Amino acid sequence: MAERWGNSIQGGSARAQRFAIQMPLRYRAMGEIVWHAGSTENISRSGVLFQAEELMEVNTPLDMSFALPAEIGGEGGAQVLCRGRVVRTVLPLTTDALPALAARILDYRFVRGPDVPDA
Repeated sequence: MAERWGNSIQGGSARAQRFAIQMPLRYRAMGEIVWHAGSTENISRSGVLFQAEELMEVNTPLDMSFALPAEIGGEGGAQVLCRGRVVRTVLPLTTDALPALAARILDYRFVRGPDVPDA
């Protein structure tokens, strides 16, 4: 997976390349049992922007989980379990839209088979 993720230089500083990938994502504040449903808007090796059922405070530590497509994760794909922190909230522009959270990915691991966390 590392070879698909790169850096681009913008404004003189390195910034992780973003990929506009829409896929289901589950998230929860660290230590909570219940997962919430979300949907990614874009993702990079250092973070993810996703639509959320509810907003969380900036600096809230959180767990995120999503399935990699087979072309990235190999046969059958793989589940990615991430630890991160909310770095920005995005309020919806209309009343029928969902808010979004930007989260920095601090750590991640690939999970397959029976180790995939339950929703």
